[in-house]
Amino acid sequence: MAQGIFFFVVGPSGAGKDSLIEGARAHLGTSGRYLFARRTITRPSGAPGEDHAGVTPEQFQASVAAGAFLLSWHAHGLSYGLSAELLQVLEEGRHVIANGSRKMIREAATRVPHLVVIEITASPEVLAARILGRGRETAEQASARVLRQVDALPADIETLRVDNDGTLAEGIGRFVDAVETVAQRHAPLPSSHPLLLRKLQGQELDEAQYEQVLGDIIAGGYVDSEIRAFLVSASQHLSDAEVVALARVRTRFSPIMRWDRPIVVDKHSMGGVPGSRITLIVVPIVAAQGLLMPKTSSRAITSAAGTADAMEVLAEVELTPEEVQHCIAQTGACIAWNGRLNHSHLDEVMNAITRPLGIDSTRWAVASILSKKLTAGSTHVIVDLPFGPGTKLATAEQAHTLGKLFEEVGALLGLTVAAVATDGSRPVGRGIGPALEVRDVRWVLEGAPQAPADLREKALSFAARILAWDPRIGSVEAGRERAEYLLDGGQALAAFERIIEVQGRRVPVMPSPSTWAVCAPCAGRVARLDGWRLAELARYAGAPGDKAAGMDLKVNLGTQVAQGDVLYLLHASSAEGLERAAEQARIESGIILDEQA
Repeated sequence: MAQGIFFFVVGPSGAGKDSLIEGARAHLGTSGRYLFARRTITRPSGAPGEDHAGVTPEQFQASVAAGAFLLSWHAHGLSYGLSAELLQVLEEGRHVIANGSRKMIREAATRVPHLVVIEITASPEVLAARILGRGRETAEQASARVLRQVDALPADIETLRVDNDGTLAEGIGRFVDAVETVAQRHAPLPSSHPLLLRKLQGQELDEAQYEQVLGDIIAGGYVDSEIRAFLVSASQHLSDAEVVALARVRTRFSPIMRWDRPIVVDKHSMGGVPGSRITLIVVPIVAAQGLLMPKTSSRAITSAAGTADAMEVLAEVELTPEEVQHCIAQTGACIAWNGRLNHSHLDEVMNAITRPLGIDSTRWAVASILSKKLTAGSTHVIVDLPFGPGTKLATAEQAHTLGKLFEEVGALLGLTVAAVATDGSRPVGRGIGPALEVRDVRWVLEGAPQAPADLREKALSFAARILAWDPRIGSVEAGRERAEYLLDGGQALAAFERIIEVQGRRVPVMPSPSTWAVCAPCAGRVARLDGWRLAELARYAGAPGDKAAGMDLKVNLGTQVAQGDVLYLLHASSAEGLERAAEQARIESGIILDEQA
């Protein structure tokens, strides 16, 4: 195995080394191919500046005497050290990125097998301005620092210069490109490289070939630019057979949960509809019937709440596989975050690249979703495919086409899949945001008169289809009757409370009492509710990070309003969040009225 490269980052005060290194960590640190070295410094841990291990001068000297450092030096009244354990990282073929000192370059070259120096530079004017911006030095001191003579870099050691005169994003981009260019030049090509090139040319790969390519991606054999090109190509050229192949391969890179039941059910939604928190109603109905439903769900990425965010209002969701097993044994169901369960390292690598680019291939998503259902041990899966403005599927035709693909691929994988196209043109329920959505869920489970009828209806519709898989029921019609019985009779609420208790009950988060009313600017009829914009406003208020934040809708499609009537209330725990959301609502409220003459 080839030795890793030791990237030694140097530069004058004000050049922005710390900022570029931290920015590069977000781009490179998730691949497993790079390690960002954490320095030991004789200043307290948690002090301003880089993340470091803080030690006393005596502790530092003891570490030097014990040979604990690969490199150590003194500067500006402090001592700095880089761990000797970094040599093992290099021997494993991984690259190290370390914040260093110009005076240590020559010694570093004698200690590591392959040294590359990255010098961060900026103009004197920029350096002086950044130093002054810290507020720790006078203009005279800043000028002296900038004009200080420094030793020339060794001519016999490979050096790259990264200009950081522009924006932070530009500097990070140049830094990442410099590192990846060197890494790619010195790294042997992965054995799957010809296959990756075939995919870039739009050709089809089979299951064994995808396993080689994805295995090398996980092992860090490709740089981000190559993975990015592969994903873009795959999003544009993916046959039905390839979707099946990818789903099968992906299951091999994730832990698999197994159950001793012939029917294990699951539900997935393609999302895009604010407030549609039916999972928290469907799961307890199914559990009350006695079917197994180990539901793993995601957190919000662009929405105001994910299923895991909502459930976390009431219970622990970061469960281990053992805790999920215990919960299923006790209650028959769970509602857990998938990040600790069937979220593979492959997802970490892929998401780090696809999310910033906005790559969203529905065919790739089919393989990803169904592979996760396989690893969760599911046998029967229902998929909610909302269509309409602001959702991933613009039309009913697109939803039906994707649903057919889900069902056909599922069958080839040994899964029973039922895909249902649903109206995603407006929010479901009243609340948008974790605590507000949970409030709606409780109203439905408790049979409260103020329970949103659309949320109840959608939950019953999906529960009916799931219960129909139970041989004791056998049809959707009988499933609907049974679902209503379990919901209205309180069995579903009791099952929900048991799930909360076993997962780990938390003190419930309540919607924030701090609100801002957004009112109708004129009389009229509600012609459209822009779900995307409404969710965006809830995020401005702080959701989902602030679980008490969000929006409480007071109108629905077709509602007649008078001028000044409340359209919705914004909730936020902070005055800043409330003002931010209110200001955005003044620009665009997300509710379109047909004005009355």
